[in-house]
Amino acid sequence: FCPNNAMQRNRLVMSDDLFEKILDDCRAFRLPAIEPFLNGEPFVDPKIMNRMELIRRKLPDTKLRIYTNGYGLTPDKIDALEGLGVDHLYVSLNTLDAESYTRITGLNLERTLANLEYLTAPERRSRVARRITFRITRTAQTTVEQQRAFVEFCRRRGVRPFIVGLFNYMGAIPSHLPVPAYPCEHIDRLDILSSGTVTLCCMDHEGRFAWGDVRQQSVLEIFNGPRAKHFRRFHRSGRRRKVEPCNRCNVFWPCFKGDSVWLSVKFALQAGAYFVRYRPVGVRPAPADA
Repeated sequence: FCPNNAMQRNRLVMSDDLFEKILDDCRAFRLPAIEPFLNGEPFVDPKIMNRMELIRRKLPDTKLRIYTNGYGLTPDKIDALEGLGVDHLYVSLNTLDAESYTRITGLNLERTLANLEYLTAPERRSRVARRITFRITRTAQTTVEQQRAFVEFCRRRGVRPFIVGLFNYMGAIPSHLPVPAYPCEHIDRLDILSSGTVTLCCMDHEGRFAWGDVRQQSVLEIFNGPRAKHFRRFHRSGRRRKVEPCNRCNVFWPCFKGDSVWLSVKFALQAGAYFVRYRPVGVRPAPADA
């Protein structure tokens, strides 16, 4: 349910010069949060620890969040995270069933669980990150019993459980969750590929709807540029379903910024109704039409 293996663009590690240039650009304004990864596993980057240390030095007031599948989060890397100042560590576990885990990820669940056991040891957990969340994606095959077992698994380890519905990756993957009418949170973010291309969002993993290139412009110039404004104009005026490719993408995380107070209120009501009707997060049975 993640098209990472189907990506056609070159798989690169971002150069040190480009990485540092991006951080220097971000010092020109208040950056709420940074996530040093996009479509890959951060802990396969041999420079990830040094890069997170650099983030902490250059952007000390910016929240540092990191996502991992847990397989590469080995005890030596967990030890290296201690005291680094990670605000939120997310682990995408996806299932506790060994056979399903291997089928989905091609990895060995036993190793991942051993890593997570080390991570969540009471004497270590809070020193690695201020907050730790384990996450699974709920598919049509995920039973309520499996979801409840996952919640209990997280509770025993003192971490936050997070169960989320299936994104359709701009229509590339089947999902029963419809395209929302309210704006998407990604219109106020920047997602930068390893090449320097600023893609529309993490769902645009090929960079086909790029906003710009940080090798040629500053981060702030691209954020305030015409391509970014084009998408924000459609979303904030209530026309998300009128702009390509957002009109076929079901990412349900909301943005409540509208062109007027009335629209902002309307978006909040739409998001509330969507979450009540479709329950995209939390424990729930598979949809009848799945």
